Amino acid sequence: MTDLLIVTSETDLHADVIIKELQKSKIRAIRLNSESFIQKSKYFYEWQASGTPRPSFLSFEDSLREVQDVGVIWWRKPENYQVYPEVNDAWAIKYCQQETESLTYSLSGLYPKARWVNHYYKIRLPSHRINQIPIAHKLGITIPPTLVTNSYEAACNFVTQQGQCIVKPMRYSGFLHDEKQYACYTRPIDGETLLAFRESIRLAPVFIQKRIQKKAEYRVTLIGKHDFVCRIDAQHTNDADVTLDWRVIEPDKLVHVPDKLPIDYLNKLHQMLDEFGLNFGAFDIIRDEDDRLYFIELNPNGQWYWIEILTKMPMVRAMVELIEDLALQYQQDC
Repeated sequence: MTDLLIVTSETDLHADVIIKELQKSKIRAIRLNSESFIQKSKYFYEWQASGTPRPSFLSFEDSLREVQDVGVIWWRKPENYQVYPEVNDAWAIKYCQQETESLTYSLSGLYPKARWVNHYYKIRLPSHRINQIPIAHKLGITIPPTLVTNSYEAACNFVTQQGQCIVKPMRYSGFLHDEKQYACYTRPIDGETLLAFRESIRLAPVFIQKRIQKKAEYRVTLIGKHDFVCRIDAQHTNDADVTLDWRVIEPDKLVHVPDKLPIDYLNKLHQMLDEFGLNFGAFDIIRDEDDRLYFIELNPNGQWYWIEILTKMPMVRAMVELIEDLALQYQQDC
């Protein structure tokens, strides 16, 4: 029996449903929860002078599971590593957490023959959105006119030329302040706003795009050979913030409709995953009033289960099928 190692956190519903579904298969799901990994796991890995590995051991007290044959790794959403209670010095806490993080980042060295849903290091490249632009250009995928700058003058020139524009973070998604969590969403930007922030634009890169007038907005989730197109309608909310960025509201308050996009366009999205060496990707796509499709971004490790809940599209089954295919590839190579 092949083991699937899921690297995630205790609150990951995606892992929950996949583990449940895999109970019907010949794949044994083993969950590595980052919060309990330090305190609830035992392991050893050893190599000879030649680099030849000796038999290894990894077990988890919280799930009573012992790893036997890791053939597939699914990197999901690990969070903070919680240290033992007796570790209370700040530097000691940091050391324990970073050493443990380094161990999990070394899974490709610990299990070099394992197949990945999306390899951690291949997730990192497209996670920085600028790296997606050359691939979109290579494949002939249209993007909104885009500027990255720390120059007030360049930002003003771009906004003047393009008209209505938006600003959003390239990577940073939020921060904690006074014990409250704040998120960074897409917001409109104009000359007046730029003037107000004239002296602070130089402090960090500013990512600006021409605002596309939406006729429709899609979340396109590619899982292996399957594609799931969901149209997300926020117009009925009559909320300018929501229509600009639907992530500011709970998904179940939005209209989700299974939809279709041209097969040639979907093939280009599959090709983008191939370019990055990925088996999974969640794409945000906009259709403008002239029916032109704009690629907004690829999330190489995005959430998707809420779409199945709201639309009944069989995304869990597709992910299980992908994992089974990867396990078969692993078995054939061993």
